[in-house]
Amino acid sequence: MIEMKKNIQDIVIVGGGPSGGYLGWLLAKNGFHPIIFDHSHPREKPCGGGISTLAIEKFKLLQDSPEEKDLDYNLEFISPSGTSVMTSGKKSGWVLSRLILDKFLLDKAVEKGCTLIQEQVVDVQFKDNIWKIKTKTQTYQAKFLVGADGVNSIVRKKILGPISKEDLGVCYGCFATSSKKEATRIKYFEDTQGYAWCFPRHDHLSIGVGIGAGDAKKIKEIYNDFITTYYPNINITTTWGAKIPNIKNPRFYDLPCANDNWILIGDAAGHVDSTTGEGISYALWSAELAAKAILNNDPKSFDILWRKEYGKTLVDSCKQKDLFYNSRFLEYTIKIAQKSKTFSTFLYEYTMNQIPNKYLIKRIIKDAPKTIKEFIFSNIRQSPN
Repeated sequence: MIEMKKNIQDIVIVGGGPSGGYLGWLLAKNGFHPIIFDHSHPREKPCGGGISTLAIEKFKLLQDSPEEKDLDYNLEFISPSGTSVMTSGKKSGWVLSRLILDKFLLDKAVEKGCTLIQEQVVDVQFKDNIWKIKTKTQTYQAKFLVGADGVNSIVRKKILGPISKEDLGVCYGCFATSSKKEATRIKYFEDTQGYAWCFPRHDHLSIGVGIGAGDAKKIKEIYNDFITTYYPNINITTTWGAKIPNIKNPRFYDLPCANDNWILIGDAAGHVDSTTGEGISYALWSAELAAKAILNNDPKSFDILWRKEYGKTLVDSCKQKDLFYNSRFLEYTIKIAQKSKTFSTFLYEYTMNQIPNKYLIKRIIKDAPKTIKEFIFSNIRQSPN
């Protein structure tokens, strides 16, 4: 095990979001006392706050989150041309405020034995077999360092270099209120990879657009068009912008995320599904596997663990991205979903991360006969006599 030394911390976690908070909780309940550095968490986050069925079922601690969990068994998809279909499934995800979710996980970590230092880490250096963690006020020392500090991770920059612009995305959006109940909605674009969303939370809406960083100049125009078309009467309370991982090159995942004295998790590792944009599941999953590697006194095994458990999903997501966001493919996909309940359910479950990637092709093949039958019968019913 990693031992404590005078004036040298055992484990330092930079970042108090979902991955850092959850890792801190896992380690603390197993006898460690990590130090978590974060000057800004918990805070409301510029994202939808969608929690997939995968995360709900896999990470039982989420069940104790104090926020009312808004269930929505319906999800509307809109094609680039405006064709829409309302899909549904038997299992629902949640939509939560990230302020409350992140605070819940961070509070759990502190309750279990972590120490939260609300200072911004401005530099890290590995010297004389010890990490030097510098804030604006002082320098700390640690034997082991975890980068859980998001897409702009200072830890990643110092160890591997920053995530390249090619593998970054940008989001722009707002929090708003509406006098009417709004649907959970995803809208795709012509010739731009990404989507706009509306995720109704308990007492407000999260509305935004996420696209590749190379298309950043378009984002406000796309956002304004989405708001004007679908939400002309909402009351916008605040707007925001942010960078996100948006990995395009599958070789990105060949890079290490661990060594004998450091680990990168969550967005700092780039562990986000490039097609759906889901990150919370992988933030928690990477924290769980990092904890396992640390507790086994084999931090480098983290790379083996995450590649075995979800690495192929991330790589396949990169490879499928160009096809998925092809405008013609999206138009056909939504038209088929309009005419086939089986395919509509598949689309819902795929987006909600209810279909393991290793079973995706089997599921498509299994559903194909019924999908084709429903599609043909729908066309016959709609054809003129």
